[in-house]
Amino acid sequence: MHVRGLVLAIAFGLAGCSGPSAATDAFDGGLAEPLPATVAPGSSQSVHTRYPIILVHGFSGYKNIGPLNYFLGVSDALTAIGAQVFTAQLDTYNTSEARGAELATYIGQVLSDSKAAKVNLICHSQGGLDCRWAASDSGGKLGDKISAVVTIGTSHRGTPVADVAVGDIAGPLQDALAFTLNLFGNAVSSDSNVRAATEQLTTKGAALFNQNYPDSASVRYFSIAGRSDGARGDVDCATATEASFIGRYDQITDPLNLLYSVPTAICNDSANPPPANDGMVTVASARWGTFLGCLPTPHLGEVCQFFGANPSYDCHQTYRDLANWLVSRGF
Repeated sequence: MHVRGLVLAIAFGLAGCSGPSAATDAFDGGLAEPLPATVAPGSSQSVHTRYPIILVHGFSGYKNIGPLNYFLGVSDALTAIGAQVFTAQLDTYNTSEARGAELATYIGQVLSDSKAAKVNLICHSQGGLDCRWAASDSGGKLGDKISAVVTIGTSHRGTPVADVAVGDIAGPLQDALAFTLNLFGNAVSSDSNVRAATEQLTTKGAALFNQNYPDSASVRYFSIAGRSDGARGDVDCATATEASFIGRYDQITDPLNLLYSVPTAICNDSANPPPANDGMVTVASARWGTFLGCLPTPHLGEVCQFFGANPSYDCHQTYRDLANWLVSRGF
């Protein structure tokens, strides 16, 4: 498949979906303490995390294009309640070693500008791998400078979508995938780094990444998944460490959006029964460290984009709640 055949993954910020292997949640006694009250939309309540927050975008992401930004309206929503927020700008397409090195440099700049001792990282999609690389003793070696890593919709175990895209596996959906990808072939210019980045998102690539870059013992790791296509939070996303600001959405479902129909079908076909996923990433792949639960939204809805956003889910409120949750735990 021509490299431009990877563009659907690029266009929608693919982080991947995994097969049937399940993750093991790291249970943290601190999560047993009561969760803080949520910050109401428009509230003047001030939220001051102990350390600054850095937002880290995913595969094909960007800080902003004109008036639009990748984490759409998130920085404004957080700064309005007093949080100190920075937004990283990494290579649009590259491996997490390359992007992670850029992130490490940016973290140094934020620490210098803010005079803070550490930072908190909120990382979407491939950005979660970049954050893990920056923190790892085998990567950026910044474990002593990072307080918490929160990954949202990150593929930690690879994706059959990437496996199909690079030709590692074939299947009945491969022709449909190739056709769909080529519809977007001229929408985004690609370079040699696209292939390398996508190969890292394959099942093999992710396994190698996890082997090479283990988590830092100095950093707290939390994860959040998304669920669409009618998946229920209390069934598919059950965890003893669910955060209440996520659990309140357990009975709300998100219908399949046609923009995600092909990758969702590939995710659904990767295990029996079909795994819960956000149209790009399965819950099994998104679990890492202490798992906080699932949001009823598709992949880009996790960063408050409009593509198939669920009207019953308040994305900006979730980020305010997450900041408040970090505050309550001293981050």
